Amino acid sequence: MKQPSLVISDRFVMTLALGWLAAAPAMADEPGWQELSKVGHAKTHGATAFWGGMPELNPKARIKVLDVDGPGVITSFHVSAMAADGVQGFGSAAVAGLILRVSYDGQAHAAIEMPLMDFVGDVECKSLYFTSVFMSKVKESHNFRIAMPFRKHVTIEVENPSDKKISGYIELTYDSVASIPDDCGSLHVDFRHGNLSAQHPNIMFESQSAGTIVAHWLQYETSLARDGQLICEADQQFFLDGDDKPTLQSMGSEDLYGGSWGFIEPQGDNQYTSVLRNEALGAAGSRIAMLRCRTQDAISFRKSCKWLLTWENDRWAADKLGEGPIPYRHCVYFYSKD
Repeated sequence: MKQPSLVISDRFVMTLALGWLAAAPAMADEPGWQELSKVGHAKTHGATAFWGGMPELNPKARIKVLDVDGPGVITSFHVSAMAADGVQGFGSAAVAGLILRVSYDGQAHAAIEMPLMDFVGDVECKSLYFTSVFMSKVKESHNFRIAMPFRKHVTIEVENPSDKKISGYIELTYDSVASIPDDCGSLHVDFRHGNLSAQHPNIMFESQSAGTIVAHWLQYETSLARDGQLICEADQQFFLDGDDKPTLQSMGSEDLYGGSWGFIEPQGDNQYTSVLRNEALGAAGSRIAMLRCRTQDAISFRKSCKWLLTWENDRWAADKLGEGPIPYRHCVYFYSKD
């Protein structure tokens, strides 16, 4: 998504963040001329980190990247490739271990706490180059453009828990605005990792308040099939607002991420879906990572959301996968007022 270089209007922010309101207008792929041509509604600021005499990511360092009063909206993150102890490249374990924390309005618990590179879509620092409407990994850099409104204050920090010095830099932009609409939510993430089971339903995300899911990615792997076969057969079910049956359902993970019949090619339809990884594991296995950005088809709920991944409708695939663990990582980007 191409962002305006100087102004992002209150109306555009509200439209992006209020997917659960029936009265909200449908979002376009990009801001219309009405939004781009408005002047005097915002003032754009920039912040940089880890460069030009600023504190660096030394071993065990924990550094504030941004610490400002609102109301405002963070409009973009630009994160360079990072080098651990001078070794340039995307794949360093120390770089993959960098932790991002975002706290709004003095809340005690961070709304976002997860690996920095996973946050910008570079899963374990191993994603292929990709470009999408919200995130991209391009030559030596990452870009993230999901709007992050805040009312009173925002604090962003990055921690380097490793024993290596990490060099690189961050640039971000934010707009100070007159106000944030009352119904506007803040951007949160739900980041999980561990093991899935093909023998029982797996909870992928759960919320007990109103919200809107605007992006998500999933990585999982099996030693039993190439191109994500077998693992892709699990249904993705969303139970919204206490519904007993799935309110919406994808008949396979490849369908939820815009494809069909597995993941033969490491690509998606770019702006909205991307296959971030398609790697062979051993003699017969595979590791798959997929991203979906939701501008016009955000998943909205008024009270609650429970998201399950289950092989209950494909027992053949479940039996083939057996009892063994299925390692996974999963991230959901959603707006909430909590």
